[in-house]
Amino acid sequence: MADVICGGIYESPGTANSVKTISLARFAIEEHNKEHNGLLEFVRVVNEKRQVVAGMIHYLTIEATDAGKKKLFEAKVYVGLRDDKEVSEFKEVKSTEVQEFKHVADS
Repeated sequence: MADVICGGIYESPGTANSVKTISLARFAIEEHNKEHNGLLEFVRVVNEKRQVVAGMIHYLTIEATDAGKKKLFEAKVYVGLRDDKEVSEFKEVKSTEVQEFKHVADS
């Protein structure tokens, strides 16, 4: 793993298929479905980045199906020091528009 700077967003290679990452992606979809009366179904995690804060922020690119059609979503999931979870961002993106989450200082 590259040097991790507290507060910096870093690549997290090899974690997209981890049980924890998949669990967080499913949590993000469940929360979205509850809030928007949605029917999204998890397919896979495409990418994950992380940011160390007082806990960890996971920046996930998720593939899910909506009425049988595959779509991409970006989710920002905070996991606190006591394992409390919160989805602070969840949005659909076009496959050609998959954004790279950037730290404000990186702009």
